[in-house]
Amino acid sequence: MKPSEKDVLVSVVVPVFNVQEYLCKCIDSILVQTHDNMEVFLVDDGSTDASSAICDEYAKKDRRVRVIHKDNGGLSDARNCGLSKCTGDWVSFIDSDDFVAPVWLEALLHAALSCECRMSGIRYEGVFQDGLSFETEQSLSNIGDSVSHSARDVIRAILYQAMACGVQGFLYERALLGTNPFPKGLYYEDLASTYRYVHEAGRVAIIDCERLYAYRVRKASIIRQPYRHIKGQSALVVADQLYRDISTWYPDLVNAASSRCFSVCRMVFGQVPTGADATEEERADRQALWQVIERYRNVVRRDSDARPRERLAAMIACMGEGPFSAFCGLARRLGLMQ
Repeated sequence: MKPSEKDVLVSVVVPVFNVQEYLCKCIDSILVQTHDNMEVFLVDDGSTDASSAICDEYAKKDRRVRVIHKDNGGLSDARNCGLSKCTGDWVSFIDSDDFVAPVWLEALLHAALSCECRMSGIRYEGVFQDGLSFETEQSLSNIGDSVSHSARDVIRAILYQAMACGVQGFLYERALLGTNPFPKGLYYEDLASTYRYVHEAGRVAIIDCERLYAYRVRKASIIRQPYRHIKGQSALVVADQLYRDISTWYPDLVNAASSRCFSVCRMVFGQVPTGADATEEERADRQALWQVIERYRNVVRRDSDARPRERLAAMIACMGEGPFSAFCGLARRLGLMQ
């Protein structure tokens, strides 16, 4: 006899690093979940602000909260560490500067179980700028029915960016993730990871409701920090592996894979310093990224399914590195094409 949904234990993993301003909002949103059969792991990834103390205070107040203090190892390492302690059959990852609707876990668990899927998620998070307010969905009655989609269709949507690829936007059957599933030491770990779990799951239950997860956009986030060598190397590694995997698993999606590889390398290319102040390492990164852009530009330019902004960027890339560099610089200054 299958247990009722309310009896299913869900593990929630929250990587924490120097987010004292946002942490209470995040944890509070988790502790008021309508699905309260959960364990919450706050993974303090070497915080140097008050985040560590905040985590400890919540553990004292709520028996469902457990704190792991560790040396800084990055987001993937923190997720892996929390996952290693989970005892639930289902796992949710929530970023510590975000927050969720009170029906977040209940909605995703019901979607997965009712659709008999090993993974469920939302098409997009609710994105809001730091400093502004965001209202999450309060009632399940306002959420439409979930729909089961094939892995191929979900991966296609992710590659064409018609669906978010953030790890935090899904609920996973614990067995699906294995051990240390997140690539330590890389940026763009979500792009490197999510499509693999979707492929392994076979089908994913999707809910069309952006107000279940509140994704905060802030200037201090990792992805918006100044260029570092690891950014360029990560984009190259992730793009290469993604293209090889998709080519093997879903040959009919190679154009979609080309679009996503082009997009991530285009985005990072625009961040690499230029001119006399650029280091030799930065110039090498830029050249390596340009070679990937050259490889995919014609495919993306001709692909009517690619996002219009990627097709525009690909058309300009066909004019050469100089015009493309100027285009990326202008787009970056205007806050476009991210």
